[in-house]
Amino acid sequence: GKFVEIQFDKSGRISGAAIRTYLLERSRVVQITDPERNFHCFYQLCASGKDAELYKLGHASTFHYLNQSKTYELEGINNEDEYWKTKRAMDIVGISRSDQDAIFRTLAAILHLGNIEFSPGKDSDSSKIKDSTSNFHLQMTATLLMCDPDLLVSSLCTRSIHTNEGIIIKELDCAAAAANRDALSKTIYARLFDWLVENINKSIGQDVDSKAQIGVLDIYGFESFKHNR
Repeated sequence: GKFVEIQFDKSGRISGAAIRTYLLERSRVVQITDPERNFHCFYQLCASGKDAELYKLGHASTFHYLNQSKTYELEGINNEDEYWKTKRAMDIVGISRSDQDAIFRTLAAILHLGNIEFSPGKDSDSSKIKDSTSNFHLQMTATLLMCDPDLLVSSLCTRSIHTNEGIIIKELDCAAAAANRDALSKTIYARLFDWLVENINKSIGQDVDSKAQIGVLDIYGFESFKHNR
């Protein structure tokens, strides 16, 4: 959902506006149910042609965060067309091309991150990257996020505990490593979302001295998919 605040000066004219995030559904990044979809931007990016190839992305069905539901297309909507509309909208609000590249690179990293699977390590309560496919997605995630792949593995498969005696490194089992992976994905998406909203607000302009405001709250409903879409 989102909260839009329209600001007015003392003469009653619109003098500014601001968008506030409201209950971002972070869980949707990593878990969806059929026939729901994840956030539209992921499907747009997967259908973006050369841009998708640049980030080593395939069809939405090849990614764990998207294929938990078989709804990849929406009636009357073309994902590739929507991708270019999104980029044009970013141009309009003043988001530079380099920042746009960073946004979509980050979204691609989340998709690759979700495809990293784990298998038991040497000890029963430890884990490691499962196979060559998972390792490919790990390397792509590290490349897109511009981080060290070994440190990324360590961040996913272990936990650091700070004590008075120093730092203790605890191994994590496969389930805990997967939970770590999903927590990282949700955090990255939420931070990106907040950054995007902040930059849109800079573009549309806020009136900090406004005398009156009207607020419009757009929040998700409680759909019954048998009766409505």
